Amino acid sequence: LTHNERGMVSMANSGPNTNGSQFFFTYAAQPALDLKYTLFGQVIDGFEALDELEKLTVNPKTYRPVVEKKINSVTIHANPLAG
Repeated sequence: LTHNERGMVSMANSGPNTNGSQFFFTYAAQPALDLKYTLFGQVIDGFEALDELEKLTVNPKTYRPVVEKKINSVTIHANPLAG
């Protein structure tokens, strides 16, 4: 996987060996993120939720949403292409 399109899901980090429990979605292709962040998934359905997240106003210093928005549920497909 590469950060080549909207909806890629990666672990956030503060440098080497600092992965934790934070993650982020890409809103567009971001090839500069390749090999810097652990990419582990891709949004395959529910892009309307991603659209809502993208529209949130964020604090310019922290990049966190001004108003908290929670993702209430997700479905993980081990291999969405498998029958």
